[in-house]
Parts: sequence; structure tokens; C-alpha cells
Amino acid sequence: MKCNECGSENPNQAKFCRKCGTSLGVRLRCVRCGAENPGDSIFCVECGERLSEAPKLTKGTQRKCKGCGQFNELDALFCVACGEEMIKATEEDLKKRSPGPSYGTIALVIGMIFLFGLLVKTGVSFLKSIRPSQMSPPASTSTSSIKVDEAQVIAVAKNFKCACGGCGELPLETCTCDMPRGAVEEKNFIREKLAEGFTVEQVIDLVDKKYGHRVKG
Repeated sequence: MKCNECGSENPNQAKFCRKCGTSLGVRLRCVRCGAENPGDSIFCVECGERLSEAPKLTKGTQRKCKGCGQFNELDALFCVACGEEMIKATEEDLKKRSPGPSYGTIALVIGMIFLFGLLVKTGVSFLKSIRPSQMSPPASTSTSSIKVDEAQVIAVAKNFKCACGGCGELPLETCTCDMPRGAVEEKNFIREKLAEGFTVEQVIDLVDKKYGHRVKG
């Protein structure tokens, strides 16, 4: 039923507009004699028959009128039965009506937490059972531990002069210069390459490319 005052839609059995409280001018028809009666009539004005009251809405997501007990929609400002002003539902009331988590959901969450704890405990026990030797990485073979024939070092060094530039280019074979790019550095480079498996001829080429100062002839 549409209110002529504000245009709001109301239930068919409403006597007053739920938005503005204006009387909707409802006429109640007597089931005995068929006479029309004012909307607030309890007995028929023609035959005295008790008039049926407007059916009350079921309680659910609605508010009860303090004046007549009629249930109204949550957004109703006035009772549709008696026109009493309604107190608008607060957000707290709406939250109270929202359903909480079900028992099945709670049980599922508890089960997942228990399973996670069990997996963590099992993983910790497994790590403790591993021997330290199994957890430590294998020792890498260092080239410095491989013995190099010093005769091969001399065989390479005699083809070069010291590349430091500060000792007068002494023969690398006998020079003991420890300056940058000096004899000590070059001989260590020679030992390293020999330890890696390069031949004397290959190491000579490598030293020549890196340090130069190869003896001609």
C-alpha cells in the first residue's frame, strides 16, 4: 500500500505509514455483513461483529513496537499498526543478529592448528635425528693441498723476468720480489695453474698473457 503523503510502500495491512506516520485511511470490511469500518475499529459499526486484527509479522529481522507489540521492518520510522514512532535500529543491534561461526568451522580450525603443530614437532624430531656429519657439506678439494713439483715451477719461471717494474727486471727464476705483480705473486700463480692440471707449456702461455715480460730467444 502506497502512502499518499510521502510515497513510501507499506504492507497491505498497515494502518499508518512506516516512514512518515501518516494514517493510510484503511477500511476494514466486516466478514459477517460486509460493511466497511474505519481502520482502527475493533467491532463492526453495523452488526457488532468483532473485526479481525491485522496479522502480526513474524519476529526475525524486525523490531517490535513498544506501543502495540506489532513487528515492523528495521528501517521503519513509525509503527504500521498504531503509528507509534519507532527507534531506529542501531548498528550494534544489527551485529547481534549476524550469525557467528558454526561449530563445524570452529572444529575445522582447531583440527588444522593441531595438524600444523604435529607436523612441526615431527620435522624438529627428524632434524635432531640427523647426524652432524650428514648435515655438514662435503669438504672441497683445495688446489693448495696438491703438491707441485718445484722443478716445473722453475721450468716455467726461467722463461720470464719479474713483472713488478721495480727490481730491474731480474730473472723470475731467482727473483724474490714480493711487490704487486712481483716474483712471489707470479710463482704462486704458476703453482696454482700447475696444481689445476695445466702442462708447463700451457702455464707459460698463461703467465705470458697475464704478466708478460717473457724472455725472448
